[in-house]
This record gives sequence, structure tokens and C-alpha cells, in this order.
Amino acid sequence: MDSVTNNSGYKRREFLKSAGLAATGLAMVPKMAFSENNPDIDDVRDGSTGLNDHGMQLTDLGNDKVEIFLPDKIYAIVGDTIQLFYRGMIKAPNPYIYDILVTCSKGKQYPRYFEDLPAAEDIGDTLFKIEVKSKDGTVLGAKTSTLVTKGIVQSPSANLHILCVGDSLTAGGVWCQEASRRLTGNSGNPAGSGLDNISFLGRKTGGGIGWEGNGGWQWSSYATQGRSAYKFYVSGISTPPAIGAVYSNNNIDYTISEVNLTDGGGYISATSSGSPAASGTLAKVSGNGDASIKFSSSEADSGNPFWEADTGQLDFPQYVNTYMKGQCDVICFLLTWNGQTAWKTDFSEVIMTAKSLIDHIHANYPACKVKIMGIQLPSLNGGMGANYGAAGKGYADTYGMVVTALNMNKAYQSWCNETEYSSFMEYVDVASQFDSEYNMPETDKPVNTRSNKTEKIGTNGVHPSTAGYYQIADVVYRNFVANFCQ
Repeated sequence: MDSVTNNSGYKRREFLKSAGLAATGLAMVPKMAFSENNPDIDDVRDGSTGLNDHGMQLTDLGNDKVEIFLPDKIYAIVGDTIQLFYRGMIKAPNPYIYDILVTCSKGKQYPRYFEDLPAAEDIGDTLFKIEVKSKDGTVLGAKTSTLVTKGIVQSPSANLHILCVGDSLTAGGVWCQEASRRLTGNSGNPAGSGLDNISFLGRKTGGGIGWEGNGGWQWSSYATQGRSAYKFYVSGISTPPAIGAVYSNNNIDYTISEVNLTDGGGYISATSSGSPAASGTLAKVSGNGDASIKFSSSEADSGNPFWEADTGQLDFPQYVNTYMKGQCDVICFLLTWNGQTAWKTDFSEVIMTAKSLIDHIHANYPACKVKIMGIQLPSLNGGMGANYGAAGKGYADTYGMVVTALNMNKAYQSWCNETEYSSFMEYVDVASQFDSEYNMPETDKPVNTRSNKTEKIGTNGVHPSTAGYYQIADVVYRNFVANFCQ
């Protein structure tokens, strides 16, 4: 791939990726500065000497404050390299125009991230501090966290059943399977830890484990009746339809969400936007299962697997009994990029809805540990535009959605710190350990319509590349080892 070089010798690929300018709509050239309050570009070459680690001119922003979000704790594991990315902490359209300073007795500071490879002697708690400064040294923002380093002491003493719950980021089970591999496997890269007594279970299955993930879902989808679904009463099935298989009736598609069959008879449930015929035939569109399925009757049902339509209320125990062998010890919730607006600051309604589900789970499984995972930052180099166009608002507002993500993560941390929840619930930050600049889907695109030189442009707004999903798995791995393998 050709790279584009500007007059100062910077490779444009690195300059844009580090600055994230393509995503935020900011215009910037080396040795020139952008003011967040004044969108004009001011030439500051004469008489200025402040450069950051990228060799870019630091901007004189006066006393403008910069907000930073870090979780209370960040877990690191002996022998496992951890990287903390400034993009996932600093609330600024372009954090690299500031002087970013990390203070920590462990690890190393690099231009885009902090990195540490803990050794056995590093076990314990270490202060991690990050400051954002102007070019004259004025501190514009600062935040501290506790870097908790642990080693792998032993496998859990008793078998732990783990459920991962989420939206489309979880639907495919990529991060769930990788977290399981890292914990229980014996090979791969990084090599699996070979631990025993760890079982990832759930309704969706693949790679020898289970999980629960549904595209487009959010807290309300799991805490209430959720999406429309229908039960089809069937008999004579040879090959049961797979969860996620799609069947059609009356030109309406139905996605299989539950299969309850004995000797080929019983019922199957499916989500859809329209009602089926009272009786008839389901024709397979995609997925595994019989090519056609006759049903004698149908009825409305809830698409939420945690909901019991007959009683009109949550029934998480029936899910655990059906899909988790009657035991649930740990739940990891990764929710959500759905139902969001740009620049959102108030998450009280979201958390109130989430609490109704968590309260129900805790009442039935008081020993179960709940992990509330924050969301990663979206694509910063065009993925939001690729998916959501140029509407000038909502998901098309890349930085506005960055603000929303960081604000929601902060709200999650506050919720987990509440006295009523802190004994069994913990916030797990993904954004600080996720490289949104390089681990979101992207493609090579000509830099303009008249050039054969290319640059990397994002192709998906909020769904990570495989490497990104693996980073989410790394976060889960570290949290699990630190809390359950001591």
C-alpha cells in the first residue's frame, strides 16, 4: 500500500490514525493548532516550542478543562501484557493535541497507550494516574485508578457457571469463546491458562460453550417482555431448527429463538415483526433444520428468554434450569450500543431498567457475581459515517457518540459503587483496554478520486474487528483470574 507523506515527513496513515481527525471532522496540519472553542486553525509556529510525543504542536487551550474517565480498578495478570489506551479515557475530539502524562511505578508510557507486562514481584496494588496538560504545563484534567496485579494461583475450587449477555457484539459469541479459551485452553496465542472448573453456558452455542446475545437488544429487551415472538406447536420434526435459523410464513421471516422438542414434537419459538397464520408451514430461509416445518397452531410469546409469557414476568431461573444446568455463578453484561443518542448525559432511566433485571437475578441467585461491562469507543476513522451517513446527529455524530459511551461507562461505575449493589456487582471497563483506532473494521480506500494511493477508512461503526473482540475477551480474562483464581 502506498503511504502519503506530508512536508514535515509524517506518514499520513500514522498521523490520521493517531490524531483521529478523519473521525472527528477536525482539520489539522503539523505545527498548527486547533482550539476546541474556536474552530479556526491558528498558526502557532512562531515562538512556540511545545510538541507532544507525536511531534505535533501542542495547543494553547488556556484553562479549558478536559474530562478523563477511568474505572476504580484495572486488573493486570502476571505474564499477560496489558495496554491502556488514552483514547478510551480522555474525553476530547483529539486527545493528542495535549501533553498526556502517565504516572505509575510499573510499566511504560507510549504515545497512544500505557503498557505493562507484570512479573511475580509486581503483585499488589499500584497507583495509576493520567494527567492532561496544556503546552505551558497547566493541568487540564487528571484521574487516578488502582492497577491491581494478580497471579494465577489456582483453578476455582468448585465448578463456576458463567453467562455472557449482550447485543450484537455478543450475538456471535466471539469474545465469549476467546475468554473461555484463554481461561481453559492449553494452546493458542496468548496461550490458554489451562484452568479447570470454568463453564461458559447459555442458549446460544458454539465452540463448545454457550452465551446469550441478540442483535439490536438493550437492557429493556432483557428486563421486560421484549420483542414480539411466537410459539409454533409442531410434530414430526427430523432435524430440529438451530437457534438463529430463519423460517418464513406468509412472507414474514421468523428467527428461531427457542426449541422445546421431545421425539420431534413440542414447540419452537421465533422472533418476528409480524404475526403468523393460525396454522400452516414454516419454510426454511437459512440455517440448520428441516426444510419445512408444519405447525398445528401458533400463539404470541415473548422474545426475551428471561421472560415467562404465561405469568407475564421475569423468570430467570427457568433460563438457568434450561440452559445452564441449574446453576449461575457469574454473569457478564455487555450492553449496549443500541438506543443511544449523541452527547447523552442522563442514564438514570437506563440504569433503572437494568436494576429491575439485576434485582430479579440477585433475589434468585444471591451468590451470583454480576459484571457490568462498559462499551468500547466507536470507529474513529469513518465507520460511523459508513453505517449512519451524514445526518449531522445521532450515530452519525462520531464524537458525540464517544461522549455518550464515556458518560455511560461513568454512570455504570457509579451504579456498581452503590451500597445496595457493590457487594455482588463490579464495573468492568472495556474502553480503556480497547484500541478503537486500529481494532475496528476498515478497508483501503483511495485518498481521493484521482489518486491510486490509499488510506485506511472505517467500514463499521460499533462492531469490532476480530482483534477487537479478542481485546474484550482479554478484559474478561483478567477480571476472572483476579477474582476467581486466587
